[in-house]
Amino acid sequence: MLFELAKKLSFIQNLVVNMQTSLHPSIMHNLGKIEMIKKAMWHCELEGLEGDYFEFGIYEGTSLYAAVKSHQKIKSKFERHFYGFDSFDDGFKYFDDKDKHPYFKEGDFVSSYEKAQKRFHKFPSVKLIKGYFEETTTSPESKNIYGNNMCAIVFIDCDLMHPSVVALEYVRPILQKGSIIILDDYFAYKGDEGLGTSGALRTFLQTYPTISVREFSDYGYGGKSFVVTNI
Repeated sequence: MLFELAKKLSFIQNLVVNMQTSLHPSIMHNLGKIEMIKKAMWHCELEGLEGDYFEFGIYEGTSLYAAVKSHQKIKSKFERHFYGFDSFDDGFKYFDDKDKHPYFKEGDFVSSYEKAQKRFHKFPSVKLIKGYFEETTTSPESKNIYGNNMCAIVFIDCDLMHPSVVALEYVRPILQKGSIIILDDYFAYKGDEGLGTSGALRTFLQTYPTISVREFSDYGYGGKSFVVTNI
């Protein structure tokens, strides 16, 4: 009855459209991102997948916070550590000219490392790693960050191909069957499969042909996730 009435009342439809279009796309995308992280965390719980959460490009830490809270809310039987990599105060920087994009400008995406530390000071399971991935993940000490732990979820939100490849290379030794790989801005660069996070995954799989993935879930405006099916 109500459904039939709603179909006939255009002002109700207009109201819904106005409410939906009033929300900025970035808000909708971030809500989808949070839902994606929650879904991945729950999937790992159902699959009995041990291991930690790695996020590359945390900005102010909202996604990382969502991961920590999702893990708590589901009352997980697994102990997980959460690692957040970001340049923080140093902002955005290109290491490869192929990554250049009109929206991603050097010097943007600056966030406070100090504020991020304060945000997570009550969560001993969270470790923040400050610096560009190209430097922090390639040092001799970088493997000591996670020790002998495996990777359950890796979320790459650094937009560009080069640092995304670096991030995938970093977690490669600890990926396992069932690991979830979440890639933001997967359809950036006008959908070019050889650029951005899409190009990073493609390059990574070509470099390591024994590793295979299967599409898991889409989210927001151009985010995509995969589950590792073979190592």
